[in-house]
Amino acid sequence: MNGTWRLATVGLVMAVMMGALGLRLWSIQVTETDEYTAEAERNLVRLVPTPAPRGDIYDRNGKLLAGTTASLAVVVDMGLVEDDFEEDLAQRLAAFLDEPASNIMERFENANSGAQLILAKDLTEQQALTLVEHREDFPGVAVIPQPVRDYPNAELAAQVLGYIGKPSAADLERPEVKGTDVVGKAGVERYYDDQLRGTEGVIKYQVDAGRSVLQRLGEDESAPGNNLILTIDSGVQEQLQVSLEGGLAMARSLEMAERAEAIEEQDIRTRLFLANEEAQLEAQRAAIAERAAAAEASEDGTVDEDSIALETPEAIDEGAVLGSLYWGLPIDESGVCVPVQRVEVGVGSRTLLSGSRERTMRLDAVLENGSQRVAVVDIDGEQYEVEEGDTFATTLRVIAVEQDALVVSHSDKWCPVRSVGVVEDPNDGSIIAMASYPSFDPEAFVNGLTQSQWESLGTINAFTNFAVQGQYAPASTFKVVSYILALEEGIYPLDRPINDRTLGDESPAVDDAAADEAAADDAAAEGEETSTTTVPPSDDELLPLTSDTDLYNCTGSLRFRFNDGSSQVYRDWKRNGHGPLDLHGALQASCDLYFWEIALRVWNERSDETGINNEDLWQEWARSFGFGTETGVDLPFEKPGLIPDRQWFREEQRKNTGRVRSTGPWVGGDLMNAVVGQGTVLVTPLQLANGFSAMLNGGTLWEPRVVAEMVNQDGEVVDENEKATIGAVDLDPGTVEALRLDMQQVVNGPIGTARSAFAGFGPNVSSVGGKTGTAEIIKSTEDVQEVDTAWFVGVAPVESPEYVVTVVVERGGSGGRVAAPVARQVLQYLVNGKNWVTPLEAGAEAD
Repeated sequence: MNGTWRLATVGLVMAVMMGALGLRLWSIQVTETDEYTAEAERNLVRLVPTPAPRGDIYDRNGKLLAGTTASLAVVVDMGLVEDDFEEDLAQRLAAFLDEPASNIMERFENANSGAQLILAKDLTEQQALTLVEHREDFPGVAVIPQPVRDYPNAELAAQVLGYIGKPSAADLERPEVKGTDVVGKAGVERYYDDQLRGTEGVIKYQVDAGRSVLQRLGEDESAPGNNLILTIDSGVQEQLQVSLEGGLAMARSLEMAERAEAIEEQDIRTRLFLANEEAQLEAQRAAIAERAAAAEASEDGTVDEDSIALETPEAIDEGAVLGSLYWGLPIDESGVCVPVQRVEVGVGSRTLLSGSRERTMRLDAVLENGSQRVAVVDIDGEQYEVEEGDTFATTLRVIAVEQDALVVSHSDKWCPVRSVGVVEDPNDGSIIAMASYPSFDPEAFVNGLTQSQWESLGTINAFTNFAVQGQYAPASTFKVVSYILALEEGIYPLDRPINDRTLGDESPAVDDAAADEAAADDAAAEGEETSTTTVPPSDDELLPLTSDTDLYNCTGSLRFRFNDGSSQVYRDWKRNGHGPLDLHGALQASCDLYFWEIALRVWNERSDETGINNEDLWQEWARSFGFGTETGVDLPFEKPGLIPDRQWFREEQRKNTGRVRSTGPWVGGDLMNAVVGQGTVLVTPLQLANGFSAMLNGGTLWEPRVVAEMVNQDGEVVDENEKATIGAVDLDPGTVEALRLDMQQVVNGPIGTARSAFAGFGPNVSSVGGKTGTAEIIKSTEDVQEVDTAWFVGVAPVESPEYVVTVVVERGGSGGRVAAPVARQVLQYLVNGKNWVTPLEAGAEAD
């Protein structure tokens, strides 16, 4: 009985509770719906981010190089636009902005639901006021100040500054970067992007369930990024860029003058006639050889003449015969060579290829060959079928075969390509100026480059900072490494008898044909020039020079023997030789033989019991000055250069990269090429400036830097980019003093290779020094001109260096003729001031 009563009580309590719960639910869902809906609407808050201005960038003297200007922009927050109102809003905005509604609607459709679209910038105050006053007609639209990057000096320091753009996939992996941001893409804009970006702000709106804005709740303002103070001096930078541009123009004019000279000596028609004659003769020789072979094979020695037909010679390749004189090489409107032109032609269309005699290129069709497209091209009536990457018609290479168009590069491999320069303070690694030309205007990226602009500038690699990314053979500028090695290690040339060297193109009589045949075989294997010579005496029989002042007869060529017994002949850049020189004269006159001899002694004398040469002494010295590794400069994409050695050589052979010969060991000839900056040695212009700085300052290898410090918006230093060393070389003070004096004599001395280029320097020329270099790119042949890259490294003042100037003109010619005059202008500015800078004039041909 009690149990029944308890069950009834529990049931009654449960019924009451369920009833109360049901009543409450009914009340919430029916009688209080409007109240809760209103509360929910009051709780809907929309956060709209506002971009932060990037920090400014100044030169060392406070000149603005990159700043930010405010621009009133029409911003549409797609999160505040109802779906069924998008078309109406597009129509209203189209009328206001005078833009097709279809364009705006397309942007709406392609945007994410919460995206903020910037539809227009640079509104006038009246336009902005109109939008604000008619806010109800433009829901989701706001006028928001947008920071816009500004580069007020056009191309000045463009490669150092870099440029900004939309984030890439890699950029978006950074947690702080959104797809709507702009980020640094090159230069200090990229390297210091995090510090320049600042902190974005936010505007808070209260919106209802339909996403209509009820009220603005407030704003957290954005905070600009930190400012950068560079080590760059705008005045020096401007002079460097003017000189580099002028130097490249001068190099191209000199190239055209050389071509005209060559044609005066023998005109193009004669060259082609003789080439055709030679082709005919070759066909006749082939027929004679075939007849002789047939006679030898027959039993009675007779030949069926009808079976021996004179082969019709193949048509000669005019481009191969004429080389740099070929009439189809690209030229500009003034008839001066250009290294490359980008040419695009559509299906069924034609275009002219520039040249001293224009050619017509027509694209007849684009065919699909599996996954590969094939273009059918007509060049002056001759048809070609080409794919991407193919070369054809002598000067053309296919960049892309598109569905309805063909893009080719029209190139001249003899024409000077670009000029690059660096000015460094050797006392702390500060970069005072840095540039490469052709260049670009970073302002073009602010509103976005057109596709054609991007392709045009990309074709000439204008965006690349070749001061840190260009890797070149340093040529004779690199003789300073062996110069220092000689003084510090006491290694000088052998006192070789005079008949072991030849004057000019003379060669002694043959003493031993077998030895010469072996020499020719060895030289051919190494790609070296051979000559009929006497057998050199064993180096074991010769004594070395003992000091830097002992004279060495620097003649036109050197005959020597490696420790494997092979005999070789190397020729100096000055075929008639330089005469008796000591180490100092050898550097001033850039005598190849002297430094080859140093390499020979290192190669022949540094061997262990197993016979494996420990010829790494030179490499050790080169690497101690930072060559073969990145300098650590605060710029992106720096290249390391290359100091080759036996281990690297073997690894390249194993990988079959094509950078070294496929068979044979690392040999003495490889080291001899390296010591004069040829072969596979590579440096960047910045590396060369930094290495010379260490040699001239007494042995301190600084880490180069382009940013001196970082300051906040109140001008307070928040990060000082202090000077830092990356190495130290223990140099004898006498070595440093000797190098300074010898570089001074390169410019001022009677045998100096830069004397001609600095003849009109003006006051204080005696305080200037340098070293020239000429790197062979394409060897000369009977019909094709040699192509060289021109180098000069300058220093001022030599008694207490404050500036090291490096200039390279790619494919520009000789260092003394082209690079030294460019550097001379920069040094004139540095030493005497702007008013003492004289017009560019070519110097004398000198290595």
